[in-house]
Amino acid sequence: MEIKRLLGTEARTIFGLKSANFTIEKGDNITFKVIGYGHGVGLSQTGADAMAKQGSSYRDILKHFYTGTEILTLE
Repeated sequence: MEIKRLLGTEARTIFGLKSANFTIEKGDNITFKVIGYGHGVGLSQTGADAMAKQGSSYRDILKHFYTGTEILTLE
């Protein structure tokens, strides 16, 4: 049996999932448990909205979802 590894975004496209945020349950069948409705770039719109409603700035939200990034002002 050949094993094929897929990125979450590849599995999302192949299986028509609503998000790349999923878990797999194996039994008699394989079941994808999908969380959210994503666009595949790493930012949860629901999570960002909740953070904004709790007073987080756009900078805080972006840094939360895109860790290790730096936000600069270009002149």
